[in-house]
Amino acid sequence: MVIDFDFSFVAVRFVLAFDTFLQVQVALSITNAGTIALVLAAIIAAGYFFGPNINAALVERCAYQFAPWFVFIIFFWGVLENNWIPKNVTRNDIIAAVELVACVVSAIFALALFAMRYRASKIDPIA
Repeated sequence: MVIDFDFSFVAVRFVLAFDTFLQVQVALSITNAGTIALVLAAIIAAGYFFGPNINAALVERCAYQFAPWFVFIIFFWGVLENNWIPKNVTRNDIIAAVELVACVVSAIFALALFAMRYRASKIDPIA
């Protein structure tokens, strides 16, 4: 089983660096830069779901690729863990919570799709 951590880690590092770039170079507020970064992270995470699960050409190639789900779940969980203040919930906290739930649901759905495909076609784990 091959697990590819590289691109998902690079995507998260890119989002974090882009957030810093927006704050320093473009002079956006922390909240606005964070919102843009969270939306960008959601787009990348959605690409991880829709790419391999909807595109038939990528199904067998990405059949055992579960690492991005762990990376994005840990990323959104970390955003919430370090920023959530129950009496002062911000727009970014709500966005991160929705994205965390979406990533968990997507991971479960992707795992279910994998299980159905594996039973139907017996994907070769060595290829």
